[in-house]
Amino acid sequence: MDKRPESGGWQAINAQPSSGKQTMASRILIAEDPLETRIAVLENEQLVELFIQPSGKKKLIGNIYIGRVSSVIPGLEAAFVDIGIGRNAFLHVRDFLPQPGHDWRDDIYGANGNGVEDADSEEIDPADVEGAVELEVPKESVPVPLNISDYLVEGQSVLVQMEKEPLGQKGCRVTANISLPGRYIVFFPNAAHVAISRRIEDDGERERLEKIGQELTQGENGIILRTAAEGAEFEDLQKEYNALKERWLTTKNDSENAEAPALIYEDAGILTQVIRDQLSPQTQSIFVEGEEAYEKVFSYVSQIMPEFQTRVRHYQEAIPLFRARGIESEIERLLQRRVWLKSGGYLVIDETEALTVIDVNTGRDRGGSNLEETALATNLEAIPEVARQLRLRDIGGIIIVDFIDMLSTRNQSVVMEQLQAALAEDRSHPTLFSMTELGLVQLTRKRVRKSLLRGLSQPCPYCKGEGVIFAKSTMVTRILRRLEELLLEDPRDSTTLHVHPTLSEEINTNWSDYLQDLAARYDTRVRVVAEPGIHLEGIRESFET
Repeated sequence: MDKRPESGGWQAINAQPSSGKQTMASRILIAEDPLETRIAVLENEQLVELFIQPSGKKKLIGNIYIGRVSSVIPGLEAAFVDIGIGRNAFLHVRDFLPQPGHDWRDDIYGANGNGVEDADSEEIDPADVEGAVELEVPKESVPVPLNISDYLVEGQSVLVQMEKEPLGQKGCRVTANISLPGRYIVFFPNAAHVAISRRIEDDGERERLEKIGQELTQGENGIILRTAAEGAEFEDLQKEYNALKERWLTTKNDSENAEAPALIYEDAGILTQVIRDQLSPQTQSIFVEGEEAYEKVFSYVSQIMPEFQTRVRHYQEAIPLFRARGIESEIERLLQRRVWLKSGGYLVIDETEALTVIDVNTGRDRGGSNLEETALATNLEAIPEVARQLRLRDIGGIIIVDFIDMLSTRNQSVVMEQLQAALAEDRSHPTLFSMTELGLVQLTRKRVRKSLLRGLSQPCPYCKGEGVIFAKSTMVTRILRRLEELLLEDPRDSTTLHVHPTLSEEINTNWSDYLQDLAARYDTRVRVVAEPGIHLEGIRESFET
């Protein structure tokens, strides 16, 4: 039976979240038009995550390809694989394993036992999953050190999955450790283990899910039971496991009949993916703008959580949804380096290809009775905003936070504890390191795609992405020197330089004597004139003979 609610505006529904250990009330706003699909996730009415996909641009992460090995590079312990997207993908030897005898725990915890990813992050990766239950795995030895040449040769076909999109000058990264995510389960056809999401804390529930996992897999495949599996019935878990296994068998069969390179399996679109990963009992409502998007979302929610049908609302007000809820202005602020705090302090966020630096400043904040007290207060206020900006801007890789210097080791410990707690809400589960002797805090966060800033922007064609241009005084010097170079190279009856109006005014007001001296020395006429619309660093020449 179709239980669609009546269409309405923002205030049409305000369902109370179900009781439970999580109390963070959330909403999902979806706006789709001919230009792009945008999804905003709000927690306690504050924007915390944003997904934007331009029309015509498909998501690549999670796609499965039959690729052809273009080259094997022993020095990098990797191979480059042609997957048919115009740029070869990078496949590291550890992403080609596990082979029989490979210890799957290295994939779960990392070779050093300290994983930095999480099974419930948006792009599924089994690292950092606690409480895994090992099944029977062959104990044959694996060559150490691993050598890519032992496994791959040029021209060989290999089934791989997109793990990371191209970032800057780096190509995409792929893995042969295929995973197929569902709402309750992540299915690993090439592994043999059962793992439980570390967000499920109840020992009894973990034990129940472990038994179910072993009964489902029978040692043939690997699975991770996601957070949403908590409390799920055996029949629901079995149904999804069978569906994922069937999907894999179809994918494998398609790959055997395809000629490399080729796309074999396309992962779920952004609408399905976000609903699958974000929908929870704490979700009060899902507002959808756009008829087609509403039909798709309502149909999908009806399949996976029919009891939530009444929370899906078709937004049809005159004012666009994102503008009505202030999301448009939030997006504009995401392009700015500076983020203000209520006290008058602020953050400065600078992204580079190597890392991201977040600088905390007191600004206009003078609230404390002394410098140490002011520094602590501003740092503590900055912490939740730092955590929010990491999620909102989807910043990944190496991150350095430069908090305001504090002399007290106790205050430093308080800041680190508060930061750890704030980061716990992040689905990507950043890894936090200790504070350095210079007072810098280091952390890493999973990076699989461009950050939101890099996705919405491009390098400046004038400053070439450096973020700076020549100062006014520097440009005046360059213009006058260029003028003299032209007179030396090829004297004409008249030489004119066309420059930005601001620079023309500066030169003709304060450097007129210098222009007259040039004209007298080279027995010619020289002019510097304003040209509206020319760039501040632009210089255009014209001559008369």
